[in-house]
Amino acid sequence: MNRLLLLCLFGVSIAAAQFTPTTIVDIQKVPNDSLKLADSLGIGANAKWTLQVSPMNGQLVEVTALVAVPPNYITYTAGGRTMVLIDTGAAATAPFSGILVRYPGTVESFDANGYNSIQKGNIITIKGKISEFPLSSMNSLTQFEPDTNEAVLIVDNANHPIPAPPLKSVADFNVGANPGGKVMISTGEQFESRQVMFTNLTVTAIVNAARGTWAATDESGNTISMYDWSHFFTIGHGTINIPGDSSYKVPPVGSKIDTLRGYIATSSGGEATRGFRICPIFKGDVVYGTTILPAITTHRRNPVVPSKDSNVVISAKVYRVTSGIGNGALIDTVTVLYRVNNGAWQTVGMSAPQVNVDSTYYGTIPKQAAGSTVQYFLKVRDKASLVTTLANSATLVQFDTSKGTFFYKSLDRAAQPVLTIRDVQYTPYINGRTPYLGAVDSVAGIITADTSSLRISALTTAGTNAWYMQSGNQPYSGIWISGPDSIMTKLRNGDSVVVKGNISETNEVTRITNITSARVVSTGRPLPAPVVLKTTVFGPGATNGTFAAEQYEGMLVRFDTVVVTDVSPVFDQPTEFEISNGGQAVLVRRDGRHTYSNVPADTTVGMTILRAGNKIASLTGVIFYNNNRYKFVPRSNADFVGVSLTGVRREQAVATAYGLEQNYPNPFNPATTIRYSIPQAGAVTLKVFNVIGQEVATLVNERQERGIYSVKFDASRLASGLYLYRVTAGDFVQVKKMMLLK
Repeated sequence: MNRLLLLCLFGVSIAAAQFTPTTIVDIQKVPNDSLKLADSLGIGANAKWTLQVSPMNGQLVEVTALVAVPPNYITYTAGGRTMVLIDTGAAATAPFSGILVRYPGTVESFDANGYNSIQKGNIITIKGKISEFPLSSMNSLTQFEPDTNEAVLIVDNANHPIPAPPLKSVADFNVGANPGGKVMISTGEQFESRQVMFTNLTVTAIVNAARGTWAATDESGNTISMYDWSHFFTIGHGTINIPGDSSYKVPPVGSKIDTLRGYIATSSGGEATRGFRICPIFKGDVVYGTTILPAITTHRRNPVVPSKDSNVVISAKVYRVTSGIGNGALIDTVTVLYRVNNGAWQTVGMSAPQVNVDSTYYGTIPKQAAGSTVQYFLKVRDKASLVTTLANSATLVQFDTSKGTFFYKSLDRAAQPVLTIRDVQYTPYINGRTPYLGAVDSVAGIITADTSSLRISALTTAGTNAWYMQSGNQPYSGIWISGPDSIMTKLRNGDSVVVKGNISETNEVTRITNITSARVVSTGRPLPAPVVLKTTVFGPGATNGTFAAEQYEGMLVRFDTVVVTDVSPVFDQPTEFEISNGGQAVLVRRDGRHTYSNVPADTTVGMTILRAGNKIASLTGVIFYNNNRYKFVPRSNADFVGVSLTGVRREQAVATAYGLEQNYPNPFNPATTIRYSIPQAGAVTLKVFNVIGQEVATLVNERQERGIYSVKFDASRLASGLYLYRVTAGDFVQVKKMMLLK
């Protein structure tokens, strides 16, 4: 169990020391039994994230260390005001001996405190605070935040050698696919912010084409993803101060990597499921093999929505790779392979009017009978007999035919001039992509979320806004639509409409965007009945393309008998909370026009505050997807039925001292009241743990004024047994026991 948590559970008040001298190993080292338990839980078990957290998290420390990566090399955060330090001497090669330094202040204070004078190989002394980023995540990275009031001391400005990176196996960090494999916290955590080396890998996926990141796999099928920390290995993640290196080229899938050096880190947000990632920093950290595959990009189909009378022209840019990572062979052949109604594969040759570095090749699939389903993919072979395929439009698996191909259905457009939502949404493949990406066409449905239901602008960039429409309550019958206010604000819930716009994918959500016309066929139509489901369908295990969840994207869904399980599950999204009606919880977005909030401060604007343990008889909303999670968006107060609040009540009496009282009744079933006192305003948390230290509920997590408070805790979802509850306010920490008997 984490040392900080143990101290808190036994009621020891923790006062932060003033810059305690320590080593990086002492900051980073976590007991192996805790890491093995984290292995068994996986990185999605964020309620138990402290298993891999620094034992000195939150403390003020002073460290003397060797500069492995100086400022202005790491560009992904803090505008280059970032470094990597390792312990000095023999400890430099020990486990847990590296740490990321992320300066929290301005460019001016960074320079004034002497950080821009630091060079690789210097030994420095810095003072600051230990923290974890992101908070409440099993995927967090320990970081050192320098105190902006303390200057750095360069103890030795010699160019001391940086220890050679150890040769490691990808399986030390991730076993199997990435994401989707097993993140090895027990063997990977000790190399956090340490340089390691892999050999004999193959590039198997492009992780983020806009930023130039990719994933590589070893001969045993274990995959690790690269992360664009350095401006030498990014095309879109640099800052205005340190732009990306224009010579960097993304290696095509299939490229061989002889040697890959980099620092081990983790990422947050939508890519957190990848666990440990490797971050090449300096030129030469990636050494490619001699096998350079041909490149194929920019697939197009004309028409995008083919009719039975259409010969379908397929085009793509094809070229040999001649810079950045080596020189490939000349292009030999380019073909389209297609089949009709799962029949035999047929081949069509593709040719280019003019062959050059950006040659566009064209091929034609002949017209097919109405109702026929056509699948196809593209293949390019060079004169060294090396082959690259382009199989689908998905971001991470576009070169993998086993994850889906391009496809379309040949339609009789005279009989069906308007597409159905199912035409646009349905896919048999796990990539979740619409077959008609890029089409401009008309689609029909009934408006289910207008501006009375959802905001015109989402609360945050990770959210959704009006409008949605739906054609029934069968799978694949809902979709998110958007366009100019001059067109869209005229649409109302219950309107039967035909909209014309661009069929697109936004963060893996199929949408109709840039709507140019919206014809109202009729008004006052009943909305499709919501589909009644369990929250576990959309839990953390469901990712883009998971069939059980994907089929309800954009549709109205209802969850019955739900409990609010967490009011702050995502560190950077205060507008989200979690609910469950058995099994895994679903994330709830607050983009609707209702008056319920998970943020206590919203009482000042008249919101009703939801807290962990609150019950809701039924909750209806729209299914949305963002940051690798399906999310649920209630629209208005009418979607909340039977809300039973667990309130935090401030009493009239004045508090003169900190205190935590015994809960009453005790033992209890299923609810009890907890009372505490705080003599001065400040941040307060009240949490409940089981006997092995796992957090089971957060009852209070907010700033409170001086006073005496009582909180009702409903434990109906928990098993009988002994539990501990802990209040933390400033330096005051107290723990008591309570017994649940059912």
